[in-house]
Amino acid sequence: MRSISSSTSSGNIIGRDRFSVWEVRGHAGSGETSGPFLLYTLGMEPDAIVVLAGGIKRDATGRWVSTELTAADNALCAPGGKLRVLAAAMFASRYPAAVVVASGGKGYDVPKDAPEDRPTLAEILRDELLECGVPEGRVVLERNSNTTYQQLQELETMVAQRNWRNIIVVTNRYNLARLRAMLEAKFPKLIKPVKPVSAEEILLENDPVRWGAAFGEAYGSGFMAERIAKEEQGVSQIKDGTYQFR
Repeated sequence: MRSISSSTSSGNIIGRDRFSVWEVRGHAGSGETSGPFLLYTLGMEPDAIVVLAGGIKRDATGRWVSTELTAADNALCAPGGKLRVLAAAMFASRYPAAVVVASGGKGYDVPKDAPEDRPTLAEILRDELLECGVPEGRVVLERNSNTTYQQLQELETMVAQRNWRNIIVVTNRYNLARLRAMLEAKFPKLIKPVKPVSAEEILLENDPVRWGAAFGEAYGSGFMAERIAKEEQGVSQIKDGTYQFR
C-alpha cells in the first residue's frame, strides 16, 4: 500500500499509512489509550451531532444520495458524504439524547448537471439518517448553507439560540484541517463547544476489518492526493488571509 505523507502543521490531515489494515487492527485490539481511536468515546454527552453534507449524486434509480469515497464520485463532487451519515448514525445510537443536525442547502460542490429542483442536502441527509435508524423526531434540518463556511455560520446561530455546550461535527478526514482552520479564524465562540471528528476514524473504530483496506486504497490514491493538496492550500490561505470565504 502506498504511503501518504500529507502530515503538515495545518493539522496532520492524513499521516503515513494512516489507514493500513495492519495499523488499524493493531490499535483496535491493543488497549492503547492515545490516538484517534478514542474519537468514538469522547468522554462527554453531546447536545447535538452535526452532519456537514458532502457531495451528492443520483443512484441507479435516479434518487439523490450522498457520495461514496471513490474516484468516480470524486470526479462529480466532494466524495465520502455517505461515510459522514454512517458515522453520525453511530453517534446518534451512542448518545440518544442528542439532536442530529442535517446541514446543507442546495450545495456548492455538486454535479454540474444537478437541476435546481433537486432536494436540499439536508433533506438527502435526513432520508439517509432515517434509513440508518435515526428517529425522524431527532433530526433538525439546516437548509440555508451551501459551503463549509456557511454551515459554520448557521451552526454558530443554532448554538446561540439553543444554548448547546457540546457539539460533535462530523466531516471527512481530508476536510478536518480546513474546518479547524475556519473555526480558529472566524468562529472563536465555537472552538470550545465544537468537536470536529472524522467519519473515517469513527467507522474504523467500529469495524476496522470492513473499512481498513477500503480507506487505505482511497487515501493512497491519486484523486485523494489532489483533494488533500487543495484542502492544504485552503488551510494556508485561511492562515495568510487570502482565503475567499463564501
